[in-house]
Amino acid sequence: MAKDKTINSIFLHYGVQSDDMQIIEQACRDNDIDAEWLKEQILKPYNSQRNDDNAVKDEKADEKEKREKKMVNKILKKALKNIPS
Repeated sequence: MAKDKTINSIFLHYGVQSDDMQIIEQACRDNDIDAEWLKEQILKPYNSQRNDDNAVKDEKADEKEKREKKMVNKILKKALKNIPS
């Protein structure tokens, strides 16, 4: 059976294919991590910021890597402040 090539809401919101999201959700369950927290506090902000940053066209690869690392660190620090108890 051919894989459905339509863009789904999971990809639009989180930048992750449905199959990959199932793997992420299982990994969260296996490690007692709230999958909804991970999606909303890490994946969604990362996807949104990455899409906004794609507008930067004339950027060297090393500059892009530094900027993305900084972005991920900022998202993780913010997410860690919002860990559900």
